[in-house]
Amino acid sequence: MRVAATPRPSTRKIASRYDKWSRFYDLADTIGPLGRQERKWRARVAERVRDMEGWALDAGCGTCRMAEELQRVCFKGRLLAVDASRKMVKRAQRKVGVLGLRGLVVLGDVSRLPLRPGCLDAVICTFSITTVAKPQDAIWEFERALRAGGRLILLDSEAPSGMLARLLYHMLVPLSRFFCHTYIDRDISGLLQAAGGLGREFKATFLGGMVCLYEHKKRADPGIHE
Repeated sequence: MRVAATPRPSTRKIASRYDKWSRFYDLADTIGPLGRQERKWRARVAERVRDMEGWALDAGCGTCRMAEELQRVCFKGRLLAVDASRKMVKRAQRKVGVLGLRGLVVLGDVSRLPLRPGCLDAVICTFSITTVAKPQDAIWEFERALRAGGRLILLDSEAPSGMLARLLYHMLVPLSRFFCHTYIDRDISGLLQAAGGLGREFKATFLGGMVCLYEHKKRADPGIHE
């Protein structure tokens, strides 16, 4: 007997859920068990784009926690933050305005970006690929919107290799789905590999391998594998 796969929520349903969470999202993220660590990981992401002077996309920005880290490193470029939740976007707009960053926060679906090809110098995506409705479409959109040589910097979950970490990870997979509606077991490395125009530049793991920082570069010629 075949067991039916768990239906994946639509972008609209995900946005509605985050609308409800928006009021306490920052507080929960700050006081949560990994709040301090997540800030350190986001700081690592900000350091990798601090000197870019063009447009950087914060994909699935939520309340734009990344804006705080970008402001701390004196980010030189312009920020385009996109999220599907209207209430998250409103909070992100206020935050970016208070921080004084140059840029825009807009409502949108990261799997259907209203951007021309090659217009971005960087794409930042922190803990969103495991939540969005169409993760592969989102990765393809990031690739399309990046200029040749532009960077995709992605911070998210990964299956660890260590025995103890794997034990904990397999316990967290159903818990994260039930409480957070997040699919931490998505094969992010596979999603990135499927985007043929992206070549890996850097990878670092944290928390026993359960969190990974990926940096990929848009190739000038997608047919050439670096």
